[in-house]
Amino acid sequence: MQKSLAKELNIRPTTESKLNELGIYSPLNLLNYFPSRHIDYSEVKKIFQCSKSENVTIVGQVIKSVKRRIGPKMSSCVATLTDDTGFIDIIWHGQPYLTSKYSKGTWISVSGKISKYGNKLQMSSPETEIIDPAISSSSNGIIMPIYSLKDKIPQATFRSIIKKCLEKYLGNIPEYIPSEILDDLDMFEINYATQNLHFPSNIESLDISRRRFLFEKMLFNQIFMLMRKYEREKNYDLEKIIIEDLLINDLKNYFSFPLTEDQINSIDEIIADLSKNIPMRRILQGEVGSGKTLVALVSLFSIVRSGYQGAFMAPTEILAEQHFINIKEQFEGENYLDFSNKVISIKMPGIMNRGMVVALLTGNQASSEKKLIHKLASNREIDLVVGTHTLFQEDFNPTKLGLVVVDEQHRFGVSQRDALVEKSKVPHLLSMSATPIPRSLALTLYGDLEVSTLRSCPEGRKEIDTLWCREDKDKKAAYLKIYNEIQSGRQAFIVCPLIHKSEKIDSMSVEEMLSDLNGSMLKEVKIDVLHGEMNMEEKSRIMNRFKNNDFSLLVATPVIEVGVDIPNATCVIIESADRFGLAQLHQIRGRVGRGFEKSYCYLFTRNISENADERLNSFEKTKNGFDLAEADLKIRGPGDYIGSKQSGMNDISYEMINDNKTLMNSRKWATKIVSSEKKLGPEYENLREEFKKRFDFINTGIS
Repeated sequence: MQKSLAKELNIRPTTESKLNELGIYSPLNLLNYFPSRHIDYSEVKKIFQCSKSENVTIVGQVIKSVKRRIGPKMSSCVATLTDDTGFIDIIWHGQPYLTSKYSKGTWISVSGKISKYGNKLQMSSPETEIIDPAISSSSNGIIMPIYSLKDKIPQATFRSIIKKCLEKYLGNIPEYIPSEILDDLDMFEINYATQNLHFPSNIESLDISRRRFLFEKMLFNQIFMLMRKYEREKNYDLEKIIIEDLLINDLKNYFSFPLTEDQINSIDEIIADLSKNIPMRRILQGEVGSGKTLVALVSLFSIVRSGYQGAFMAPTEILAEQHFINIKEQFEGENYLDFSNKVISIKMPGIMNRGMVVALLTGNQASSEKKLIHKLASNREIDLVVGTHTLFQEDFNPTKLGLVVVDEQHRFGVSQRDALVEKSKVPHLLSMSATPIPRSLALTLYGDLEVSTLRSCPEGRKEIDTLWCREDKDKKAAYLKIYNEIQSGRQAFIVCPLIHKSEKIDSMSVEEMLSDLNGSMLKEVKIDVLHGEMNMEEKSRIMNRFKNNDFSLLVATPVIEVGVDIPNATCVIIESADRFGLAQLHQIRGRVGRGFEKSYCYLFTRNISENADERLNSFEKTKNGFDLAEADLKIRGPGDYIGSKQSGMNDISYEMINDNKTLMNSRKWATKIVSSEKKLGPEYENLREEFKKRFDFINTGIS
């Protein structure tokens, strides 16, 4: 089944070439190229039956297709569709070129949500397929497979090739899931499941076939994750880090506010891990403002007090600098060296008032300064290094590294996390996620990690009201609210995506905002700016002045999205909010609402695409970070949510992490397979070989 397509299926070389462009080189590749969706013609609705807000599939003929400008900047394709019972306008936002693809006379199927404009039915950016009208007219009861073919080959031609391949090879596809697993979960054998995924006899058979292949994908993923954990732990016998209870209590009691129960539980979980002779691999996730950084610092300080060194790694230089500045300010930091402000001495919590040396290490520092910090770290004169990926890309070799904290670890991914561990021989690793990760995705992506979760925020904080200001009157009301809040002694942020005005990007800049404010009711308010082009000293000075309420309004870029804590700030305007993702919007919104006063977040926009509209609607309605993470996952899909290239796992679908029952079954069987003390029988040989094909870069771990 690995033979040439042209010879085996009697197709033209030009057709074979087009299949190759889709990654299909053999009959087995072809049979594994599953439909992206199906049209159940028994469920297709007539246009006259459709109502607003329904999700439907319609089949009809295009009678008109035109380019139309929708909004000041966006040109779109608008096609009118009929099925002889009515008419509906189909709109593809920002894709005017589709007028030639969906021209007059073309038959298409569209699936999406019905909306109304006046009395006219509409559907925006639906899933669309060009279909054969002959099939459409005689298709009652047919479940039609639709493939993602990237316009390389017609759907009808591809279906014909699939049928030819099934006729020749059905029954010869080797099964690799053992019968005891299939029987336990009541799943189809691979040949029957393959046939019914391409050409299902009924909806029930289609669902069972989908579940079978979903399960196997999850099973291999879970085996891979559990094997990472097994391989990591089997050869380790670490020196246990002894951390005294008195020390932990000193750290917990240092702050001027009580820690939440979630923070205390997370600290206890981390300290318990650090006390074991196997390496900790834990992810710390939580709501914005829930105190993840505090938990991380308590963990780092505890290992320093026990004689080890720590590293705190951020994904960008700006975030690394922000963490360094916050540590310096919160723990009375002073320069440790006369000629560098990147190495400081701070006072650790506790009655001993012991000093601790902290350094900043980023890519933009002078080579001589970096070499000095490397030398001080290797001589154990530095206790904690705050930095970026520079920590594992350059000659950073601390003598007694005990714990590394990776902030916003989803930006690094599996491979970079592994590189850090391998290069630095990190015994213990704590990964922090700035955005809550849905449990199912966490288990799929980070099945080799333990998870600590901070759901609660400090007591007394009030929910932040969020308003999308679609009209000028809404924006004026937002300005008036900020003016009144400032008159009451409180402060506000305005966040812009750009520093300087751009000819290419139609988004608000800090420069333009300052000009606009001069002509607004806020012109007499004390204003300052903060952005990434400023050096560390400037940023630190401005933030200190803002904390001291020396000025009332800070106009900034997203440099303030993490690590800025101003309890007196009650309002934030996010300019060009359509330029930000949900996670970043939530981080920026989290800059307010940190005191006991009611707080407000206003979204200003210029250009709205269909995706931005859905994103901002979700953000306006959703306050909780965990609910927002679920919404973000649905809108973007897991590949984009995590960054598939970063994660090292680019085959994760929303369906894969949304089926909790199948996920739990895959976890159950993966655990049995990996933890089996006896050698698995010959019925597992095909599973072992299939796993090697999919994950040939690590030990299979199937005994």
